[in-house]
Amino acid sequence: MHKTFWLLLLFVVAFMQPVYADAAQPCDGETIQAVAAWAGVKGKLVSAYKDPPGGLIAAAACKKMPNAPGTTIAAIAFVERVEDDGYGHDSRTLLEVIALVESGKVVAAHRATIEEDAITQVYENSYRIDTARYILSKEVRAFGVVFMSGAASGSRCADAGYGSDLTLWIREGENLRAVFETNLNGWVSLDGTCEDIKETRSEYAEMTISIEKTSSHGFADLAITAHVKRILCVKDSSRYSSYECPDTKKRTVRTVVKYDGKSYGINMSRTFWWPQEVHQKWKTESE
Repeated sequence: MHKTFWLLLLFVVAFMQPVYADAAQPCDGETIQAVAAWAGVKGKLVSAYKDPPGGLIAAAACKKMPNAPGTTIAAIAFVERVEDDGYGHDSRTLLEVIALVESGKVVAAHRATIEEDAITQVYENSYRIDTARYILSKEVRAFGVVFMSGAASGSRCADAGYGSDLTLWIREGENLRAVFETNLNGWVSLDGTCEDIKETRSEYAEMTISIEKTSSHGFADLAITAHVKRILCVKDSSRYSSYECPDTKKRTVRTVVKYDGKSYGINMSRTFWWPQEVHQKWKTESE
């Protein structure tokens, strides 16, 4: 049985915060109305976090398609149901809609249900539209939607973590299809515990996606590059609960994923960038 190493105190929370929080991508009223009408949502189409309560918009982001400025990409989460979880907190069920909107009408979309829990929590800025040049073929350009959970890590430590989920979508008629999913950041413990220690090591990675010149089954291959920082955490004796975390080492690790005719694969906890010592440790402890 794999044991928990209890690594990283509050500095993990700082590292895992959304890196795109300052990039505002508001949705106008016409776009929200169009998406709500397509999804059959009726009610107060305002933020769920404003007073008076009862707003149905838990999160929303919109952006024009670069190669088609008449098309707006929208990612909206509507509140469908709110229940008491039995512990004095609200538990929400949300309707997620990813849509392409033209002239006030949804022309293609995808819907899904989100059940909030300790790991997945939707907040006002949970979505970011990514319109990088994801040109998969001469006829197909994908767009990305990044989802960032608002679940707080608190001061709890663990041996690994992941965040900022990217999904690449393509249009197929009136439907949108997800062809690739990955996490965009992560961290892993190298050693140490949070209990009565002076020093621990960990690695933190941010992932970027690029298009390869090679292709498989008609779509360009994708390269995932992890930009990895090795962190040495030294407890400051003058402030018992704080850590100083200077970068001690940086490296990049690259892997290529290929389209199999249906997708490039779905993996929200990629570990290809982990150092060999960690892979070996986890393999040994699981045996």
